[in-house]
Amino acid sequence: MYADPQKESPEAKIADHEPLLRVRGLKKYFDTSGGVLSRLLHGRSVIKAVDDVSFDLLKGETLALVGESGSGKSTTARLIARLTPADAGEVIFLGRDTLRLSFNEMRRVRKSLQIVFQDPFASLNPRMRVEENIGRPVTLHFGIRGAARRSKVAHLLGQVGLSADHLGRYPNELSGGQRQRVAIARALATEPVLVLADEPVSSLDVSIQAQVLHLLQDLKARLNLSMIFITHDLSVAEYMADHIAVLYGGKLMELGPTDEILERPRHPYTTALLAARPGLHRSAARRLLEGEPAAPINPPPGCRFVDRCPLRIAACKEGDIPTLRVTPGHYVACIRA
Repeated sequence: MYADPQKESPEAKIADHEPLLRVRGLKKYFDTSGGVLSRLLHGRSVIKAVDDVSFDLLKGETLALVGESGSGKSTTARLIARLTPADAGEVIFLGRDTLRLSFNEMRRVRKSLQIVFQDPFASLNPRMRVEENIGRPVTLHFGIRGAARRSKVAHLLGQVGLSADHLGRYPNELSGGQRQRVAIARALATEPVLVLADEPVSSLDVSIQAQVLHLLQDLKARLNLSMIFITHDLSVAEYMADHIAVLYGGKLMELGPTDEILERPRHPYTTALLAARPGLHRSAARRLLEGEPAAPINPPPGCRFVDRCPLRIAACKEGDIPTLRVTPGHYVACIRA
């Protein structure tokens, strides 16, 4: 599940059958108790944003992290990129646990791991022209400056469907789609092997979304990229991903090949997400997703989805739900699976 690398690059040491990225037992808890007095009066309040999440990603493949808002998708990506510190777990990337690297070691790793954020206007420096926004990582990681850097930036713009005419523009002079293309070009500037795409089309007009998705698929194929693609839309996941991981309340509900997840879902939450897609007839499963999911604050034992699940039984609330392998590569955390 999981450009051509140079001869001496670390990714060349990863065999095709070995995961490029291995995530094990990843956890991130946020203490929202407030001050000491609040804790004494009300007890400790903890949001389990990411709770024991594990998966693998192979070279050249895309894994979609899917779920509603608050499911832990974006936090998982930020933990992998170490933009947010993890509380527990392992993130083995190119054979090294990035959670235990020093600042300087992690800075070198980030050359191979880049992220594209949801809002390109917020992620680009508004005071810098396009050339500088894309060119800074080129200088930082390769030491390229002047005309050589300008040439490389122009080449990167060409890869994302923009021309050299955009070099001197500021982000506010671009459309939303153009800004996201610049953000993608900046991510490609360090020649990464893994790109984390955090809902990269959700802030764009519907007419532009398909163009950016097609661009990402084309870049993935041409540059042999691996990708973690975050989305709340299973239709987008179907187009983009080789495998799908379904998250709910910080927990991994189901994980498997895209076609198997979509055709034979084994978790009630996955079934509900599929039934809620636009264009499908309303059903009992679709009605499950009405309202907001409960925030994972001090969650009780058992399945996080239990209060919305029509298949729940008493055992669903009695302890940790084991993750079962139902077919090769297909895993589900449901005692009714």
